Amino acid sequence: MSIHEQAIKIVEGKTTLLVPKVPVDTNIPPKMPAFYNPQAKLNRDLSIFIYKAMAKKLSGRARMADSLSGVGARGVRVAVEVPEISEVFMNDLNPIAIDYAIASAKINEVYDRCSFTVMDASRFLIEHASPKNRFEIVDVDPFGSPAPYLDCVVRAVRDKGLISITATDTAVLCGIYPKVSARKYFGYSLNTEYCHEIGIRLLLGALAHSAMRLDIGINPLFSHSTGHYIRIYATIASGARYADETRDSLGYILHCFNCFNRKISSMIEKSCDECGSIFRFAGPLWIKEIHDKDFLLHLLNKITLTKEYEKMIRNSLNEADMPPTYYIPDKIADRLQLTVPRLNDIIDAIKNKGYRAIKSAINPKGIKTDAPSSVIIGIMKELNR
Repeated sequence: MSIHEQAIKIVEGKTTLLVPKVPVDTNIPPKMPAFYNPQAKLNRDLSIFIYKAMAKKLSGRARMADSLSGVGARGVRVAVEVPEISEVFMNDLNPIAIDYAIASAKINEVYDRCSFTVMDASRFLIEHASPKNRFEIVDVDPFGSPAPYLDCVVRAVRDKGLISITATDTAVLCGIYPKVSARKYFGYSLNTEYCHEIGIRLLLGALAHSAMRLDIGINPLFSHSTGHYIRIYATIASGARYADETRDSLGYILHCFNCFNRKISSMIEKSCDECGSIFRFAGPLWIKEIHDKDFLLHLLNKITLTKEYEKMIRNSLNEADMPPTYYIPDKIADRLQLTVPRLNDIIDAIKNKGYRAIKSAINPKGIKTDAPSSVIIGIMKELNR
């Protein structure tokens, strides 16, 4: 029986994909006969926009590698929808998945711009570690943790190239298993109201550790947490100076569960400087910006986005230079037994006191601000009078 007889056709973006029938009909997509996750369409949509914007910035030939391609949903879409990328490499350990990818590439008439391999992702990346074989863009989207591939992906990207990574082990990154996080991502996670941002920063921190060992630095361009996964995009720069700058971008988030105080520090401190309670910590992790304003402006100016994605990018742009973490008023109100004021009222009150405040791009119920927790608690009490 041929792939065409076993598959169904679906359309994502401007691309027709051949995918196995079973994964489309189930809530949790199985790995066999081949992996395709329809719920990751937003992930793939965003990557198309970002790769198109990145390809416009790169000089000369741009090659993209989908190192864990599954049935080729992302790779084939890149070949179809990002003509600025000259060649797309799709690799998967499952030969049936690659058969689907090949079939999709043929029906979309992009087969000549694609290459296909069947091997372990780490081996695939290492085989492209020599300078002349490196890619301009590499995507790592595993079923679970990307930790086993981080060293290899850094070696497979050329200087100033782009790395994009997905992590679906959010329970580890968001504080349910902090020891596992320390083992896999070089930093402890912490289960706080802003745990998804901590997860992003831990993933960036792990990539930074892998890069620094090779005298390479990283620069995050865009990051988001959506549903069951975390996604980061970062460029790399070769040289000890960039590696040193990356090391200076790592530290700890200290959190007080008594008074909601949080602090960014280069070292672990035991006592909260607001109430004296014990600080809990997350890290080491990335403590600098997780979005690059210049790149996001380039993306908005050069690429035509749908309204949904334009809003998402603009929200990220607005918080690009805001401090780490965000506050969830519902959590504070629940602890203090207060009625939850309107989010916009809290933001306006924070601004009236001379602080910056915006809605969080990561959590629609969150507030990014440079105001201390004591000010926010005071404002919520005032709004309850």
